[in-house]
Amino acid sequence: MSEIVVAKAPATQAPAGRWRVARAVALKEWTELRRDSRLAWLFGLVFLLMLGALAFGAAQHMRLDRERAAAAATDRALWTGQGAKNPHAAAHFGQYAFKPQSPLALADPGVDAYVGEAVWLEAHKQNEAQFRAARDAGVGARLGGLSFAFVLQTIMPLVAVLLGFAGFAGERERGTLRQLMSLGASPVDILAGKALAALGALSVLLIPAFAAAVLATLFLADHDFSVADQLERLLALSFGYGLYLAGFVFLALGVSAFAKSTRTALVLLLAFWLANCFLAPRVMTDVAKRVATLPTALEFRNAIAEDKKKTFGHDESHPAFVAFRDGVLAQYGVSRIEDLPVNFRGLALRKDDENGFVIFDKHFGALQAAFDAQDRLRAAPGFLFPALAMQPFSTSFSGTDSWHQYDFATAAEAHRRRIQTAASEDLIHNARYGDASYVASRDMWERIPSFDYAAPAVSFALSHARGDLVALALWAVLTAALAGFAARRLRPL
Repeated sequence: MSEIVVAKAPATQAPAGRWRVARAVALKEWTELRRDSRLAWLFGLVFLLMLGALAFGAAQHMRLDRERAAAAATDRALWTGQGAKNPHAAAHFGQYAFKPQSPLALADPGVDAYVGEAVWLEAHKQNEAQFRAARDAGVGARLGGLSFAFVLQTIMPLVAVLLGFAGFAGERERGTLRQLMSLGASPVDILAGKALAALGALSVLLIPAFAAAVLATLFLADHDFSVADQLERLLALSFGYGLYLAGFVFLALGVSAFAKSTRTALVLLLAFWLANCFLAPRVMTDVAKRVATLPTALEFRNAIAEDKKKTFGHDESHPAFVAFRDGVLAQYGVSRIEDLPVNFRGLALRKDDENGFVIFDKHFGALQAAFDAQDRLRAAPGFLFPALAMQPFSTSFSGTDSWHQYDFATAAEAHRRRIQTAASEDLIHNARYGDASYVASRDMWERIPSFDYAAPAVSFALSHARGDLVALALWAVLTAALAGFAARRLRPL
């Protein structure tokens, strides 16, 4: 091991002196890292993994974008090519709303593969998203796919552990810790220098990788997503991952200061790494499922059906229909439906849709609230097991969490309602009651635009990730405090 010469200083050093000591320690650590060929190979492998994950994500993104554009063009041609048709029949024919993929999905695909990519917009019914990519995946997909987020959340903490586990324990075993401290370097100064070296080494990997992510995001961004917004999201992701990995550096150095040997430090840190990256997410997912239960698909649809029974639908004998009919007649001051100046069937269809809007908002909103309760419960121990906070933080700012999916589904439903209202309004003002031969022309279908989704801004992600950000900050602070406490307990042997 290379020697370091630090001028002997008084017990209480000025800040400038402390910085010189920390910098000298950091430079010594950097020299040793450069000389260790094993670390060079490890860094090279991890860097290639990150670039490979980004390249794979970008290729997937471009393929899905081409498929979505082709499907949207085909759906539009089918919609406008219906020909003359009754507006209500056209509403049943429906359109598809296709979800544009966030550029940052190339880094963290999140829930996108499991929630569906398109929503069929049909009359009287709000549908869930369809065409889940996970359904077409092989058995190997259950093991998870390689993504930039996976490398950052799982592989990079392991690198941080390997950089820091021998920080103090190794110095103690070699007898150099006593030399450093006898020359006037305080344990906290040594901790600061070793932390700077480890964080600098991680930055050598992360800065080029995030630069590549920026270039890929700029290349893939389109009119559906603001480039400035995507860059702000990337900046937030950089900050979050910085807290996440800094915590592992401090944890490794703190455990190394406590442990009696490098072997003990490594075993303890690997045990925590396994618990954080694999065990805790699985356990907390199961706990969340049991505590905040979700309805089954059948229960969910049955609950909607029960509420819809309270409205009249197409049942003209339903008490709610009779009350609505009598109210319309009274409003227009006539005694017969045939005497109304507008088409009563169009009015009834519009009213039935409005009743359905309330029901769908109630049930789909409650379902999303249940998803959110599960997510919050799962992430609750995130300040102790930071992967539980890092995963939702990453998907939130990548635009691939359940809240971004819900925003898309809400926008798709709003478009479905515009179609329904347009169809009913056309019947109300242009058709005659009892005349089943009325049809609208192609012009009407062309006046109804295709679904166009405006993705929410970075503030939307922040509003749902504040708790995760607090947990990550607390994780970094707690591990730094642990490392500081452990370092102060060190005594020269």
